Amino acid sequence: MKRNKELLHYLFTNPDKIFLRKEYFKNDFLSFCLYYFPNEFTHPLALFHHEYIDDLQAMKNIFFVWFRECAKTMFLTYYYVYCIVYKRKKYIMHYNSEIEQAKSILLDLIIILQTNELLIHDFWHLYIPPEWRKQNEPTKKTIWEFMIDWNIKVQAMSIWKSPRWKKFLWRDWRTHRPDLVWFDDIDTHKNTKNPELIESDIRFLTWEVFGWLNAFAQKIFLWNVINEDGRVPRLKKFFEWNKDFKIFWIPIRIKWKITWDRFVATDEEAMIKNKWITDDAYKFISLQTKRRDGSIWYNQNFNLIAYKNWQRIIKRSDIKYFYTLPKVYRVVFGIDPAFSEKTWTDAMWLTITAQEKYAWEIHKYILESVAFEDEDKDEDRFCNKVVDLYRKYKCSLIYIEQNNGWLILARMLKKRWLAVMVLNSEKDKVTRLREYQWEFERWLIKFNSDSDKVSKLENQLLAFPNDEHDDLVDSMVFSFKPFSWWEIRTF
Repeated sequence: MKRNKELLHYLFTNPDKIFLRKEYFKNDFLSFCLYYFPNEFTHPLALFHHEYIDDLQAMKNIFFVWFRECAKTMFLTYYYVYCIVYKRKKYIMHYNSEIEQAKSILLDLIIILQTNELLIHDFWHLYIPPEWRKQNEPTKKTIWEFMIDWNIKVQAMSIWKSPRWKKFLWRDWRTHRPDLVWFDDIDTHKNTKNPELIESDIRFLTWEVFGWLNAFAQKIFLWNVINEDGRVPRLKKFFEWNKDFKIFWIPIRIKWKITWDRFVATDEEAMIKNKWITDDAYKFISLQTKRRDGSIWYNQNFNLIAYKNWQRIIKRSDIKYFYTLPKVYRVVFGIDPAFSEKTWTDAMWLTITAQEKYAWEIHKYILESVAFEDEDKDEDRFCNKVVDLYRKYKCSLIYIEQNNGWLILARMLKKRWLAVMVLNSEKDKVTRLREYQWEFERWLIKFNSDSDKVSKLENQLLAFPNDEHDDLVDSMVFSFKPFSWWEIRTF
């Protein structure tokens, strides 16, 4: 889109030219953003940013998958504001996997409409809540829908919440259905495990949701890449043959070239560019730093490469060993209990890890992994063995998973005056281990050089998640849990 630079300079530097500015920005969404939200634009935009902005303004349907921190959510939030102030849409609906996340977008909109002085100067007060809902501090509000003074409705929705019968009468006494819908991060680590659930969600979105929208509604999908199977890959195939949808699939590099100049390849390059910059918003981001968060995480969020269900999390090159321990550390036990009749044939594992706080990082040294099988799983024998190991290693805390037998085990250990804490594991095993992948890759986690003490754990870890047995991995992850450093035990 060609822009008149002289006219834009005139509009930006003359606050009193309200009518002319409003009329010009009505057909220029980017200039609207630059004027009313100037502090957001700290780096030059990439070509795909301009294409995305033009397609939003043209009210096209968009299926959008970009790398993390590319400002896609920021632009869409301001597009909501743009549609509200210019009455381009009458009923806006925002979908998210969790209702609280959807509500947070509505809260951002309310705060913008109530506090942005440039917007208030040109458009006056757009959001005027009822007296009973007024608060001195807008950030303390929790709200799932609101209406603008001239009858524009904005509503938060969660997945599996149908828009059926969601409509309202406008001032022209006509019934309006949702005409702008944003689907934000519907794929998560939790809901991409079950193929049947994914398929039912796809049917819900394409039949139930789409069927109850305005016939000319603008539909926008903002996604992250999670797993090889999910709503993202399935809907991408679904919309590739639909000419009404524009698909953006922008990784951090295209043909080995970084797609946005705000990112640089190395820490050294970022340090040179950021030398005289004090404001974080203006600093350049090092991709080398981002890679330290783990190759799987980096591939998902920047290269847009999904995690495959059979993919190993820890590689042989990630396994490192220690020969001496640091001077100051604390010892943590992790236990995966298996006391029920159903799991009686499974071994119960205990992993012992020494944790050292070094600067802002915690180095972990896996000292030993112990198996309790058959008769050793007897409650008294098990507790006696744990007490001996507790004293031998001068343990600071024992973490136990809230699983089969955890209550019996925790009570028996506490009666022996051991420090015990029970963990309620809401995440699955793969997700729990992936959270520590970056520490393995950076060699912050090391194994005992005495292979007799850790060989079984090492073998399970390298085969995970494709091995039948994975209890050792669970106990290891529990032994990595941090706690207060006020009490440190040393040898």
